[in-house]
Amino acid sequence: MSPYHLIDPTRLLVELSYTLIVVFICFSIYYKTREIYDLTKYEGIKYFRITFLFFGLAFLFRFLSVFVMLMGMTFDIDISRYIFRIFPLVFNGYFSTMGILSLTYSMIWKELQIKHVLILSNAVAIIISGITFFSRSSDLLIEAQAVLLIFTIIMAIYIYSRSRKISQLFILYFLFFLFWIVNLLALGPRRFIPFEIHTILEIISIAVIGIIYQKVSRWTK
Repeated sequence: MSPYHLIDPTRLLVELSYTLIVVFICFSIYYKTREIYDLTKYEGIKYFRITFLFFGLAFLFRFLSVFVMLMGMTFDIDISRYIFRIFPLVFNGYFSTMGILSLTYSMIWKELQIKHVLILSNAVAIIISGITFFSRSSDLLIEAQAVLLIFTIIMAIYIYSRSRKISQLFILYFLFFLFWIVNLLALGPRRFIPFEIHTILEIISIAVIGIIYQKVSRWTK
């Protein structure tokens, strides 16, 4: 009997639905911000929108890994576990790390202009995903991204303390932080998180990114 039959199909279907919804919203936000960037060429908007491109790609590979798992269960195919380490730990880790770094730079580019920022971001993302893959531990990826998010939050607080005003973009940043923090909790070790709690966290994630989409839609009108 294939070992994947030990996995609850309901959980996989919930995960599949969640990733598809997030992928759709992320790509929609990327598309909706295209026109405003083409008009303004504002660097902050450039890196803000590619943040959602990277996160959309991260969740797309997450979807593919779940989809392959479902196919293996449905047709009783013994699929190598190596595939499941490649998808979530390398591609998902790389694109989601690039997303966090892009979000960070979209806030600090005025204060700290970095040459070849995408090259440096790629190097950091490759190193993090590579270490995670060879260690075969998703916990390392979660911890590394948590550190990056903490740094981003500190920078956001610093920038706000200087400007003393809350812009629409700042609110979007805050919502995105909330989305990714909830997502990191949902990605935590499943043995410590009951299925019901995990599902609630994913519903909260969808609600938060849905609010971001709504605000971006109003902002780009």
